[in-house]
Amino acid sequence: NAPTDVVKAAYDACFDATIRIVLESDDHSEMQNATECLASFVSGGRQELLAWGSDSGFTMRSLLDAASRLLDPDLESSGSLFVGSYILQLILHLPSQMGQHIQNLIVALVRRMQSASIAGLRSSLLLIFARLIHLSAPNVEQFINLLLTIPTEGYQNAFVYVMSEWTKQQGEIQGAYQIKVTTSALALLLSTRHPELTNINVQGHLIKSTSGITTRSKAKSAPDQWTIMSLPAKILALLADALIEIQEQVQDAEDEGSDWEEIHGDMDADGDLLSSAAAAPFGRSGYQHLEAMAKAYNENQEDDYEDNTLNVADPLNEINLANYLTDFLSKFSQSDRQLFDNLCQSLTRSQQDAIKVVLNR
Repeated sequence: NAPTDVVKAAYDACFDATIRIVLESDDHSEMQNATECLASFVSGGRQELLAWGSDSGFTMRSLLDAASRLLDPDLESSGSLFVGSYILQLILHLPSQMGQHIQNLIVALVRRMQSASIAGLRSSLLLIFARLIHLSAPNVEQFINLLLTIPTEGYQNAFVYVMSEWTKQQGEIQGAYQIKVTTSALALLLSTRHPELTNINVQGHLIKSTSGITTRSKAKSAPDQWTIMSLPAKILALLADALIEIQEQVQDAEDEGSDWEEIHGDMDADGDLLSSAAAAPFGRSGYQHLEAMAKAYNENQEDDYEDNTLNVADPLNEINLANYLTDFLSKFSQSDRQLFDNLCQSLTRSQQDAIKVVLNR
C-alpha cells in the first residue's frame, strides 16, 4: 500500500533481479518470496508499471515468463505455491494485456492443477477460474464454451475437470475474499443454465459409515464413499452450505438459537420448498436476520484468516455474501420454479432448511 513513487523506487532497484529469481532459482523459499514480490509490484504499479522500464513490451513479457515458469506442471508444487495470488494481480490490473493470453493461461492453469500435490495450490488456482468467470460476466456462457474446447488429460474437457475439482474443494477454501469470489462465481455458473451443466456428474454427499471407529488401516481399505450428483444440484448444495455456515455464525455470535429452533419446528417436510418457505415464520425481520448473517460472517472470517492486502483493491471484496445469495436464490427460484424444486430434492434436509430461511426473508 505504499505510494506509487515508493513502489517505482523499489521496482528500479530490484524488479529485474526478482524476475531472474523466479526464472532461475530452484530454492522454493526464494521462489515463493519472489512471487509475492512480483504480485506486490503489479498490485502497486498497475498499468504504470509497464511504462517504468525502457521497454513496456519487455516488462510484460518478463511478467508472463515468470507466470509461465510458476505454472510449469513439472515444477514442484512448493515452488508454485503463491502463483495464484500473482496471476490474480495480473488479470485484475493488466486485463487488456492478459486478455489476449486467456486461452493459453487456462491451459497452463489446468495442467498446473492436475500435477499439484498441495491442496492449497489447487484452491488458489480455482480462485483464478472463479475470478475469470466474474470478468466474463454477463457472457459467462462464452467462458464455459471456451473451457469446453480445451482438451484435458483424463477428462472430456477442461470444464468437466475444473468443475469436478472445484466442487470437491469448495468446502476447504479459506478466507473471506476467496469464499466470496468462489461462491458468487458458482452462482453465476448456475444462473447460465448452460445445457452442458446437466451433462456433468460430480461428487455428491458423503455416505456415512456405520461400522464403528475408523482406523488408519480401515480408512485405507475402505476409503470414503460419495453419492453422485448432477453439477447443478451440487452447485445449489454448495450455495446452501455457504448459507448454513453463515447462519451458524449468527447463532455463535448472538446465541439466539430460539429463532432457528422455531424454523426447524415449523418446517413442513412434505410441502414443496417454496410453499413451506412462505409458511415458515421466524422471530425477527428478514432484513435484520440478513444483516446479522453478514456481520457474523465478516467477523468470523476476519478472526480466522487475515485476508491478503493484495485483494483489497478488488471490488468483489465488497460483496455482502448473505445478501448476494439471498437475491440470487430468490431470482433463480422465481425464474424457473420447476428446475429449482427438482434441484432441491437432491439436497439434504439442513441444506433445504437453510434456503427456506432466506427465501422467507
